[in-house]
Amino acid sequence: MEVFLFIALVFIYILTAFSVPNLIVKRVWLLGFIAAFGLTAISILFISTGKQTVLMQESEMNWYYFLYLFGSMAVILGLINVWIYRKGIIHLFSKSAESDDED
Repeated sequence: MEVFLFIALVFIYILTAFSVPNLIVKRVWLLGFIAAFGLTAISILFISTGKQTVLMQESEMNWYYFLYLFGSMAVILGLINVWIYRKGIIHLFSKSAESDDED
């Protein structure tokens, strides 16, 4: 399933890269990242506070622990990257970015 998702996202990126302005492409894909990032953070929070996932108990997580570990690391690294590039992100969504893209 992940392979199909990867192929679909690459295909959608290629379509948007050729059909919409560069500023819109950046905004759409950044918003997609932020949405995925938020869902990952909420999922990890649910796993750690609920002590149970949808399909298994936390005690049965054996090798899923690595998935949980790297998901947690991705959330932390994502927060760090968003903090580092906050000025660029704010500029991307500001009104002045629209006038810069037209030049």
